[in-house]
Amino acid sequence: MAPSSRPSLVENGSCHEPKAVTQEGSGSVTSVERLIPKLPQGDYFTEPSVEELAAKERAEPGYCRRVRDFVVGRHGYGSIKFLGETDVRGLDLESIVEFNIREVIVYKDDSKKPAVGEGLNKAAEVTLLNIKCMNKKTGEQYHEGPRVDRYREMLVKKAEEQGAEFVSFNAAKGEWKFRVKHFSAYGLW
Repeated sequence: MAPSSRPSLVENGSCHEPKAVTQEGSGSVTSVERLIPKLPQGDYFTEPSVEELAAKERAEPGYCRRVRDFVVGRHGYGSIKFLGETDVRGLDLESIVEFNIREVIVYKDDSKKPAVGEGLNKAAEVTLLNIKCMNKKTGEQYHEGPRVDRYREMLVKKAEEQGAEFVSFNAAKGEWKFRVKHFSAYGLW
């Protein structure tokens, strides 16, 4: 394939040209760019980054099959840390993970959702941003006190109603964390 026609990787708005080819256990040659997850939207990110995943896959073939505590996020909206080892090979993250204001959806199309424990349909810790305890009349944000305590209790109940486990709420940062056993749509509606 000519260098100009080779597919490029995009992360945070920057294009990167993958060049390496790796041997998989079966002996067949597979290009690294087919193994790493696809993340075309500039405000989304992964940890490790797409570049780091490609470098680690080149150095340790099979690495993308077992990425520990893989993170997908969207700047200003939140992130998801998938607990334990996750097989990220070839995942189209744009079609799987969608962050919106005060919510995250993983596998919007239930017909494409894998069984629990497979793909990204597994245990994770979700962090949603911009979850603020506000005075609706004045627009003032509360950072402590009885209103924040009641808001925290509402978040605990919302998590439970959705089958999630409340982890924390930081009123000053506007950050709500909760754990899920698998995925559906989670958020504050």
